[in-house]
Amino acid sequence: MPVSSLQPEHSAGVAPETAWRSTRIALVQGAVISLAIVLLAGLFSALYLVPSLGALFSSIGLQFAGFRPLHTAFAGAWIILAGLAVVFWYFERSGAPRTPLDRALSKGMVVSWALAGAGILVTLPLGITSGREYMGWHPLLSLPILVGWIAFAILFFRATAKGFWGCPVYVMMWAVGALFFLFTFAEQHLWLVDSIFADPIVDRRIQWMATGTLVGALNLFVYGALYYAGDWLSGDDSFGRCPMGWALFGLGLLNSFINFGHHTYHLPQSQLVNWISFLASMTEVLVLFRVMGDLVDLAREKSAATRVPAKLCFVAAKWWSGLLLAEAILLSIPPINALLHGTWVVVGHAMTGMIGLDSMILVGALLVLLPVDIDTHGGRPDLVADKRLRRWIVGVNVSLAFFVGWFHLVGLLDGYFRYLTPPDLAYAANRPTWLAHSSGVFCALTGTILALFMGLVVMRLWRVAFSPERFPSSMGARFLRPPG
Repeated sequence: MPVSSLQPEHSAGVAPETAWRSTRIALVQGAVISLAIVLLAGLFSALYLVPSLGALFSSIGLQFAGFRPLHTAFAGAWIILAGLAVVFWYFERSGAPRTPLDRALSKGMVVSWALAGAGILVTLPLGITSGREYMGWHPLLSLPILVGWIAFAILFFRATAKGFWGCPVYVMMWAVGALFFLFTFAEQHLWLVDSIFADPIVDRRIQWMATGTLVGALNLFVYGALYYAGDWLSGDDSFGRCPMGWALFGLGLLNSFINFGHHTYHLPQSQLVNWISFLASMTEVLVLFRVMGDLVDLAREKSAATRVPAKLCFVAAKWWSGLLLAEAILLSIPPINALLHGTWVVVGHAMTGMIGLDSMILVGALLVLLPVDIDTHGGRPDLVADKRLRRWIVGVNVSLAFFVGWFHLVGLLDGYFRYLTPPDLAYAANRPTWLAHSSGVFCALTGTILALFMGLVVMRLWRVAFSPERFPSSMGARFLRPPG
């Protein structure tokens, strides 16, 4: 693909409004709103772990059980919407055709997801929930999510039909992710079948299998965004056609089908499944670490000021991926898994992946692409390039290290003392008092510091996403622009 096809189609002047651009704006705004909700719900959850604050929140009707699923639900929404915003950037820059049907599908997609998001935001704090891990909203709210995703899948294959089989790897990642999400999202709801819900082992196995495959589908959009950002930095599609990209795609796809295995050691299953899942997961993270290194080198070659915050995100994601690889290897060793499964170590591992890897990749991709929009539409490039934003990104990663570090320390101690607990005694009754009292306080402290730095980054993204200077026709810009 020539360089010109990756550059803005309005580089010679201001482009007219298009269905792709208006939809992309809505997706960016939705992603920023979702990230803000994740931040607020996560901060509340961290403060709730302080015994005195937890008692206070409970006395006024605020329950941890209502906010944790809110945190996880909108974390998934942040990843999906940010990843899809990059997809629509690709549609716009590649000159994909736009028809009245495309516009109708785009509007239907956005409206469906907005209704689902509003429903989830209202019902979960009220305790209206499915009670399922990572899919806590009422099953009826899954219908608009499904309708919106079907609309996106139709849009995607209409927009990429021409020359599909000769496309860069990120297009193939998105294509498989679009179909795979539909399959695994349906699988997540098999618990509604009475015969499956009646068998706890079958239900638990399907739940973890579906959760693992759903994460795999989302990862394909994250990896695709990563590679599209690499192509943008290089000015052509060489990054998206390199062998490492196709290797990561293949391993990611394989891992999407089988990575549940190393999360279900405690369930009856074949040791062969355990080993295949373990090896595939480790290989995928190893390849991702190498890819992140290549992207960091590419970003370093581009010395423009607007690239510095994005480069910091990619550098952070590279090293977080390395730490995830090392930890995942340790957690996949059965005796260690038995010791630490169900402790805060697993929570810390998940937080590392969500914030350190996925969020840093997506924030970096947005910071690669947003400056071009701002330049073209007469905005302020300094909003995504100044020194304060760089310091905030560094602050996010340093505070994240303390946050997940504390989770790991508490989890290790819990695993050790649980191991020493006699079989006839519940661990909760044998847990050291000092550990029970200190774990929540330090979690709240480190979580609050992380929330402050992440909040500053979110506020900056919010200011860019809802800026009328950048999006003069955006309805959201008229009502949601932050003061000042």
